[in-house]
Amino acid sequence: MNGNVTYYYGHALTGQGRKHLYKEMMDEAALVYILQGAPTYRGSELLKELGYFYVKQGFAVEWFKHALLEEIVEAVFIRECNYLFVWSSEWNLEPSLLGTKHRVISFYDCLEEKQLEGVGGQLATAMRDRELWREKCICMLEIAKKLHDDWEVVTQSCMDWQALDDQITSLKTDLFQSMTLNKTGIRTHRLLGTLTPTGAQNTVESMTKNLKRRLMIKGKPGTGKSSLMKSLADEANTRGLDAQIVWCGLDAGSVDMIIIPELNFCIFDSTDPHIFDPEEGRSGDAIFDMGQHCKLTEEAEAEIEDIRAAYKESMQNAMGYAVRYAEVEHTIRQLMDRCLSTSAWREKTAPLFQRLRK
Repeated sequence: MNGNVTYYYGHALTGQGRKHLYKEMMDEAALVYILQGAPTYRGSELLKELGYFYVKQGFAVEWFKHALLEEIVEAVFIRECNYLFVWSSEWNLEPSLLGTKHRVISFYDCLEEKQLEGVGGQLATAMRDRELWREKCICMLEIAKKLHDDWEVVTQSCMDWQALDDQITSLKTDLFQSMTLNKTGIRTHRLLGTLTPTGAQNTVESMTKNLKRRLMIKGKPGTGKSSLMKSLADEANTRGLDAQIVWCGLDAGSVDMIIIPELNFCIFDSTDPHIFDPEEGRSGDAIFDMGQHCKLTEEAEAEIEDIRAAYKESMQNAMGYAVRYAEVEHTIRQLMDRCLSTSAWREKTAPLFQRLRK
């Protein structure tokens, strides 16, 4: 019987730069294969082949996609055996547990020097362009993040915080009741989504497809959505329950979802740019309305409208730069693929495919 695949983004383009969680995932894993090498399409194909190899053995596999190139996979995590395979070079991941759970395989020696010399000039230009478009994209996202912060200040001044506290207390009572487990709650980390060349994208449907209960938060920026979810994760861990924190793809310090597997439960921000509503026929779906506690004045509405327009413009500019960034990333991978030795590659990759018992 085949396993299944859950999709995530491996990194996000945020207002604070590129965010990834591979170091946290390395701590989570029982065995880590740190695959070092230049950015290539061949590396992504290897990771896909590994993912499918383990799916066919019945394992659940987590699949981590590139923010810019939809077809690229950066890492695969094999659940149950907790093996992580990650293409590490772009993220400066170094082994700290050699001889125990970190294993390093370098693919740089699969590159043929003569072919590299032939495309060296093109590669150097593409690398410079990639850095330029990346910086411009991040700059626009930083501006958008600051505008979003301004938006939050306006809404926070119009909040009934006591009413929100009462709503949150009621939620925690309903969710946890008297449950306490005799173990230490584990905390893991993933990303909700990211800005891509086609706009903001997420993998919410894939992440939540097997959960019975989904609460979808509605509320304006600054009304406490992220703080609520962080407090739920803390409460879960205090009670011995595991909690997965799913981070925002624009603000690296903000949380967009919490999953509590032992309760078969998740709660997530379902406002723009990732709007979700209860799915027809899915009995565990419900709205958690925090927006009811925010009564905007006319002055606040007018101020927010100006901020919203500037925010939208910044995000559009960021997306434009992401398109150019993706084009150059594609060029670099094509050039690198031309320089790979097929025989050396085959020899390096063969030992990675291991039959396991669940």
